[in-house]
Amino acid sequence: MLWSLLGGESRPASELAMLANVSPQTASNHLRLLLDAGFLKVTAAGRNKFYRLAEPSVAAAVESLAVVVHAKRMDGAAQHSAPELVFARTCYDHLAGELGVTLLLRLCEKDYLRENADAYSVTSSGEKFLTGIGIDLESARGKRRRFAYACLDWSHRVPHLGGSLGAALLDWMFLTKILARRKMSRAIRLTDMGQEQLQQLFAIRLTHSGTVIR
Repeated sequence: MLWSLLGGESRPASELAMLANVSPQTASNHLRLLLDAGFLKVTAAGRNKFYRLAEPSVAAAVESLAVVVHAKRMDGAAQHSAPELVFARTCYDHLAGELGVTLLLRLCEKDYLRENADAYSVTSSGEKFLTGIGIDLESARGKRRRFAYACLDWSHRVPHLGGSLGAALLDWMFLTKILARRKMSRAIRLTDMGQEQLQQLFAIRLTHSGTVIR
């Protein structure tokens, strides 16, 4: 049930029960425990209750646990079973997958971000670049959450960019139509214009099969 909410969605208990393949009563018991533990929040809409992850740190924890699960599988199993998720997906409100991992790598290579333990700071050149493309850094810093940190990616076992800066970057990529959402999925589609923009701004190039050239 937590996995199905990783994209920041809100779902009713009946849908979560169906996704988990359990009875409504069993789902209700689990949801109560998850609420009590602070993993979920719930809102009422008429006779239905809609559940969502309580905060981004819950999504980061679930992604990290998934690393352990997928590490036990054969190499390439995730790529064959869900290639669209492996390439690009939402991790709550920031970009994950091969594209997210590569974006963080490029930001560090260009010295726009510098790593400090599991967090990142924006350099002076990074400030100029990010504000220049339309990222509101002051607004991102003003959020009541971590600004920029390493969120472990389950499909690649290396970090992508989490935090309010990661969320601001993903919002900007949707706004500029570099990326587009897929219906009923956490997977994200890269547009034709987006491929050109990624190469121009971040030196990220793709093969014809959609694999990132590093």
